[in-house]
Amino acid sequence: KRAVFSSINFENILTWETEADIPPGTVFDVQYKQYGEKSWLNKRECQSITQPFCNLTHETENFTEHYYARVRA
Repeated sequence: KRAVFSSINFENILTWETEADIPPGTVFDVQYKQYGEKSWLNKRECQSITQPFCNLTHETENFTEHYYARVRA
């Protein structure tokens, strides 16, 4: 829940909160898309990860565009 982008040192990091009672071993998959696109794209390096963050700097490098991201547990 509450997935947000944070821009730190010219990097765009997606972070999210998890529930307190999340089961051990839960993994996350991150997807992103540019505003206006219909299809979500998988962030390959952020599939089946256990940490609550993902670096999307390369995928969101055009600062004049708007981007969406989502996380699935």
